Amino acid sequence: MWLKRYLAFGPNRPLWAFLADALLANNTPASENNVPKDIRANCYLQSWTTSTSPRSSQPTDLLKMIKTGQKYGVRIQGLAFDRDILRDMPIWHHIFADPKIRRLTNSSASNCLRFKHNLQTVGEAEDLAAPLIRVNEAQLQHRSNNQCECRDCIEIQEITDCEHPHHCMLRAQELLDTLPPKWDPRAEQPADYESSFTSSSGLQGEDIFDYRLTTAGNLSDLFRVFTDKDHNPINETFVRRVQPEGNEGLVTVATDGSCIDNGQDTAKAGAGIYFAKDDPRNKSLKLPKMAGGTKLTQSNQAAELLAVKVTPELVPVTAPL
Repeated sequence: MWLKRYLAFGPNRPLWAFLADALLANNTPASENNVPKDIRANCYLQSWTTSTSPRSSQPTDLLKMIKTGQKYGVRIQGLAFDRDILRDMPIWHHIFADPKIRRLTNSSASNCLRFKHNLQTVGEAEDLAAPLIRVNEAQLQHRSNNQCECRDCIEIQEITDCEHPHHCMLRAQELLDTLPPKWDPRAEQPADYESSFTSSSGLQGEDIFDYRLTTAGNLSDLFRVFTDKDHNPINETFVRRVQPEGNEGLVTVATDGSCIDNGQDTAKAGAGIYFAKDDPRNKSLKLPKMAGGTKLTQSNQAAELLAVKVTPELVPVTAPL
């Protein structure tokens, strides 16, 4: 429960969690001495680690909290996240960035970003680097030198007292370029092709299947529990370049699972998928004993999950189900 509250990012995050941030950032192994303390925001969102040794000066309660997270596999996991989440991630030592991001921390431009621009998040880096975007191979107003007098450069100089805004823009862009596509808000994302979705059902007892890959919300929604520590998250994007077609009607499907000798060693489970009478997509499924090297428990619940997994594969990805 402590860890859940600690990772509750947002306006209602408890005050003690901010104190915990500071304590965890202050108690790190010697291997993290080269990470400036001012950029250590959160060890769950960044690539630096906090001390877990009982001989460290880590407060006992925080040590238990971190070890509980390790025991139950609490970490960031998901297929895709909306841009608000991507932009709220810390840019310095971003947990999924190329390791070379660590070399981009202590240059004069980076120091200017840290201490004058107070740059902290991916979104702030994206906004700062925006004047560098080219349209038809040409920049709109910004000129590629520190004498540029475009509106953005003048505003940056007035607000931050930065003497070389162009160099700082370039460094912000370099930081962003270390992010894999899945974590780069500038990249094409699944949300670009996912229409709005309503969870309300049309008829009593019916649920509309949400086909979207994108997790929305805030940084708290990044985390999963009971993850496989031996599985490395995939940081490529799963973009389906389709748009829902207005003439596609709601597809109604009935699914169910059953099991003979449920709860016994002789149990055998299966499932059924029913679209309509004589529909070629109707299926009866036998729950396999193994999947990917893992033994499957023969139960009606497992069979029901099998039916739910197979059903979306039988209809167009744009069809409301």
